[in-house]
Amino acid sequence: MPSFTEFAQPLSQSFSAELSAAIKSAPIPPLGDGTLQKSLVTLLSGGIGDHLIEVPASRQMECLSGFWLVAGDIHRSHSISQEIGSAEGSFLHGIMHRREGDFGNSKYWFRRVGSHPVFEQISDQTDGHYEDPFDFVDLCQSALQSRSDDQIEKCVASQWIEWQALMMYLTT
Repeated sequence: MPSFTEFAQPLSQSFSAELSAAIKSAPIPPLGDGTLQKSLVTLLSGGIGDHLIEVPASRQMECLSGFWLVAGDIHRSHSISQEIGSAEGSFLHGIMHRREGDFGNSKYWFRRVGSHPVFEQISDQTDGHYEDPFDFVDLCQSALQSRSDDQIEKCVASQWIEWQALMMYLTT
């Protein structure tokens, strides 16, 4: 069950009660595909209209792509993020490919992001475990290859912070 970190409390408060409950009842997203979270899938299948979260129309598809990552449908997230030309679309695309295990392609999409304001926040919130997206891709790959539970756990926690920071950026 993912809980929102202190810095992301405003994010969780911007969600409808139904969306917040569905996210909180889902497991924290893994480094890989994950399993479909039926309550989130049901909510997200109709889009993210104002009944789920108030977000500018220009950010709705980015947010929807991000929510699909939490719902465990990285392929649905991918079909959305690959159509978004913004840095945030590339950011989501990079996350999806990292979770898919296509680490080189993940780095390609993070190169397209360039410098992004949330990277410093992620580094601060992860005590430097996530210094930059390229090193983090390598950390995730190494954790998965070594099957080190401790490394995987740290990467999963940092990935959750990454998601919260990006979603905070998208909704403010």
